[in-house]
Amino acid sequence: MVVFKNFFDRQTFIDHHQFGMADRFHSLNEWFKTRRFLFTLIAFMLLFILYPLTEEFVRIGFFLDIFLSIVLLSAIYAVGERRGPLVFGVLTAVPAFLAHWVHFFFEVQVLHLIDVVFGVIFFAFATVTIVTHLFKEKRVTADLIRGAICGYLLIGLMWAFVFSLVETLRPGSFVSEAAANLNLENLIYYSFVTLSTTGYGDIVPMTNQARSLSILEAVMGQMYLAVNIATLVAIRISQSSGKDPE
Repeated sequence: MVVFKNFFDRQTFIDHHQFGMADRFHSLNEWFKTRRFLFTLIAFMLLFILYPLTEEFVRIGFFLDIFLSIVLLSAIYAVGERRGPLVFGVLTAVPAFLAHWVHFFFEVQVLHLIDVVFGVIFFAFATVTIVTHLFKEKRVTADLIRGAICGYLLIGLMWAFVFSLVETLRPGSFVSEAAANLNLENLIYYSFVTLSTTGYGDIVPMTNQARSLSILEAVMGQMYLAVNIATLVAIRISQSSGKDPE
């Protein structure tokens, strides 16, 4: 009897332990699901806040590349809720990631072209996926707001890669008095200045293609803000009244 009692006690302990592990796994899974866009937003904050602050103190030439890679990898997680978008995200992000770092060490021009082409495709795909997700949601949550912010930031990064592609295919499309050769860092700055319609004028598009794309980005940035604010307000009103937004 003692043997059977010890066996059942041990089995009960194992069952409770397994249920406890399952509950913890479920809680962790729920935590990640409700923070789908948190990691991408943190990655952008590292890129825009930590990188400029540490650039003068940490003399590492690839610091920007590290932060861009973090944004790229975190964006894969943001769009990977379903298998299809996850697979497409990986298939477009991984070539950009690998080409970027191989080009950093070996400076093969075709690798830079692969980097920016796949970067454009991935960031455009990520932006469309996130915006589609925002329009499908019925409740305003903290993660939904984080997603709206990430969508805006991804648009700016996508256009930076577009401008880098234009500059690669036709050097001199953008000029600046401060820099003879514009790199991706300069074009990220130019992209967000254009997206927000700030327009400092320190970097100027010189070709018709560059000017047209700059105008398109500026219009897209304003439309994104207007449409998303209206959408979030509509969802919030419907949420308060207990009705589904159209």
